Amino acid sequence: VQHIVVTGTNIQESQDAIALATKHGAYLSATVGIHPHDADDVKSDWLDTLEELTSSPHVVAVGEMGLDFYRDYSGRDAQRRVFEAQLDLAARVELPVFVHDRDTDGEVLEVLRRYAPTKCVVHCFTGNADELDGYIEEDFYIGVTGWICDERRGEELRRLAHRIPIDRLLVETDAPYLLSRTMSKVLGTRRNEPAYLKFVIAELARFRRCPESEIRDASVENACRFFDIELPM
Repeated sequence: VQHIVVTGTNIQESQDAIALATKHGAYLSATVGIHPHDADDVKSDWLDTLEELTSSPHVVAVGEMGLDFYRDYSGRDAQRRVFEAQLDLAARVELPVFVHDRDTDGEVLEVLRRYAPTKCVVHCFTGNADELDGYIEEDFYIGVTGWICDERRGEELRRLAHRIPIDRLLVETDAPYLLSRTMSKVLGTRRNEPAYLKFVIAELARFRRCPESEIRDASVENACRFFDIELPM
């Protein structure tokens, strides 16, 4: 692992992500955003604050933003309002968008089609074939996490893995979350971390029937292109 993108999911975590990236700039970048789980809790000045945070040279995307109708920790109207405001912000400040989509029956895709972000990654893709095809049609990037390592939950993703264009594939951890049940038994921990990307790469290579090096090299190239990151030689 040469570089880590630290994800912001609310104002405080976005500020913390920037602080970490500022301290370790050669190895870390940051995103700033409001996760759909936090949409109910934003203050009246949240959008102005978020826009100020995007001015940091260490910020490479707006998000994690989106909709989550699986847990519904925030009301759906609040989720929609906060999501669309962040898409508008990303367009104004010309940053990519880092998107969360969970059980929205295509609504996230509909919203993204309206706003047409220049660069978008659908983080931790867990959708169906129709949703994947829709995102691919829009030329969006697809993020794959340890979900694919989970023998129970990852079955659909395993079937779809070969359909993701190699130049739009990003391998992710969602650390410290989403270490699959399968891998937690092997490693003896539930805490995910960037070093465990190798397990995601191995599963992707298995279901795409290609060398692991092809997945690894493509993901690095794609991530650098998407986030506009230059790795040291």
